[in-house]
Amino acid sequence: MNHSNTKRSGLRSTWEAVKNYPVIFIVVGLVAIFSALYTKRFLSPVNFSATLRQFVTLMLFSIGPSIVMLLGSMDLSFIGVWMLGSVLLWILTPVIGPLSLLVFPLLGLATGFIAGVVHTKGRIPSFILTLAILITYWGLTVVLSGGYPRPVKGYDFITAPVLPRVPTPFLWSIPIIIASIIVVLRTRLGTYFWAIGSNEEGTRLAGIDVDRYKIIAFMLSGTFTGIGSIILFGHLGGSAPVEFNMNNVVRPLVAIILGGTPMAGGSGGPHRTILGVFTFSILYRGLYLSPLRPEIIDVVVGIVLILSVIINSRGTRMKGVDIS
Repeated sequence: MNHSNTKRSGLRSTWEAVKNYPVIFIVVGLVAIFSALYTKRFLSPVNFSATLRQFVTLMLFSIGPSIVMLLGSMDLSFIGVWMLGSVLLWILTPVIGPLSLLVFPLLGLATGFIAGVVHTKGRIPSFILTLAILITYWGLTVVLSGGYPRPVKGYDFITAPVLPRVPTPFLWSIPIIIASIIVVLRTRLGTYFWAIGSNEEGTRLAGIDVDRYKIIAFMLSGTFTGIGSIILFGHLGGSAPVEFNMNNVVRPLVAIILGGTPMAGGSGGPHRTILGVFTFSILYRGLYLSPLRPEIIDVVVGIVLILSVIINSRGTRMKGVDIS
């Protein structure tokens, strides 16, 4: 009897995992498929390192927006913070040296504060607002850099090798990821963010200052983006970029939604984003090893985003949340 009960309990636990974290089984399936198709290349140390590098890029771009998405809002300014921060670093390094790295978190914090205040007080949709900030920052980056990428010397320590086959930016990213998870799962802020995303009006009626916590969410998003951009600066070339790549905006959003944080808010967070980023990284690396052309891979990524939104929307409706 005990053996039977244990078996049933194990099956129930497995079913709960499937319902709560279906992306885990997607990961297992992708690894099995790509391992069978490209055994030597997919399981090679080189591909392992490349997958970790992809993970770092997506994860550090995704942490901030995943916090804001808990409230049912969006923050697209993260690419702008990285681009403008990089060119400001190029300008400030000859003047104040390594202290220039602080420009990233300070710019992120200021950007989050401005976005949060304008969004809440001006009742401007967060998507349009942060997209406008992104475009503005991109324009400023091009103007300040003169339209050319600007290499910045003296920050090689960001990418200096520490462990074989493990990109050093991956090691730098671990404390940032842990900090974001603690904020959401172990503080009152996370509870309020989930409550606002689930039922904003009900949260207001409960006496919670919704506007205040929305501003805090945007400030956290900007700060985590800024801190992550210190690592991404070295990880993505060590120069002030001037070319705006839409993939840098779309792919983190795909990873966030794929991980189980719905655009309507109310559930998810950075802990789920880890799974989404890991899944996307494996998918992208597997497709990269295939004979598919880059534009076809982008089509596949777009389809994955559409399917992720549909699946998350259906799950949100089933929980009784209106996402219209």
